[in-house]
Amino acid sequence: MTFDKKLRLIKLERQNGSGNYIEKAERTIWANVYGVSITMKYTAAAANRSAELTAICHRAEVEAENYTHAEYNGQRYRIENTGPADIESHIKLILAKGG
Repeated sequence: MTFDKKLRLIKLERQNGSGNYIEKAERTIWANVYGVSITMKYTAAAANRSAELTAICHRAEVEAENYTHAEYNGQRYRIENTGPADIESHIKLILAKGG
């Protein structure tokens, strides 16, 4: 599988004493990024979540930092969920708008 889209992973943490968030870590990786199916949108909505995009990337690039957000094509998304991909060394990220 060839990853052909740039995805910027971001770890945001709340600053002490304020409602502001600061970037604690960031990393740009290569991934496959595509829209989610209608079924996945409805499944996410039933669980009171949202889903806009799916990103498949190397597991080792994601797991070390516990990233909370991703940026793709200038738009920031929350990482709503992570899960297994078809290959054990890959991971699937479910991304929702906002963040």
